[in-house]
Amino acid sequence: MMSAIFRSWLSASAPLLGAALLWTGHASADAPGDKALKGMDEAMNRAKTQYFEYEVVNQEPGKSEKKMALKVWLKGEKRLTEFTAPADMKGTKVLILSPTQMYVYLPAFGKIRRIASHVTDQGFMGLAFSQDDLATQMYAPLYDAQVASDAAAEMKLVAKAKAGQTTPHGKIEFLVAKDKNLPTELKYFNTSGTHVKTETRTNYTCQGNVCTPEELKMVDHTKGGHWTKMIRKAWKVNEAMSDNLFSKRNLEK
Repeated sequence: MMSAIFRSWLSASAPLLGAALLWTGHASADAPGDKALKGMDEAMNRAKTQYFEYEVVNQEPGKSEKKMALKVWLKGEKRLTEFTAPADMKGTKVLILSPTQMYVYLPAFGKIRRIASHVTDQGFMGLAFSQDDLATQMYAPLYDAQVASDAAAEMKLVAKAKAGQTTPHGKIEFLVAKDKNLPTELKYFNTSGTHVKTETRTNYTCQGNVCTPEELKMVDHTKGGHWTKMIRKAWKVNEAMSDNLFSKRNLEK
């Protein structure tokens, strides 16, 4: 039988999975801030392909911890996620072709559904992470940045949505570690300026010049501190991946 979390997600996501939020406020950027944000993007996207296996711990307020497992394939902006545990979610796949093209395969129904592009108030498959949180790999095209502080080891960037740009969040505050030029903390704000989520990325390790965190944790402050932790168990960089892997047809295999 499907878990309550999975049934709830399916029920909420079946029609469109939510609506996009449009942030039209103008952010005043500065050249150093934009340069730093672009540099962070570059450091995050050096690999041609990546493969991950994660153990996932999900803690909703008032409920016991739920453990999951998933595999992730990345190539450019394409992302394929497959759940391998628990049993009721095994075989569920999510394909992200771009920020506006996302699909989910539900083995219990044998169907592929297109899902909404921008969801900021609903968790992905019951997690504290949303589709947008998982899909966003480049921030500079969406946000204008300012340097809020600049210390020896880290820099704080405040990034606000570009005028007229549809973005998952109204504002994001980044703590960027200077040694690797990668974010260690991201604070997400909605269009009203309310701090809604905090993500931490810790224990970075590297293969060549490609570095990723061993652990990612998202806390949703709008849902009583609901948190999800993703712990990296396996990681491969720049292995050959066919474009056919990232196809709707492949979801049903």
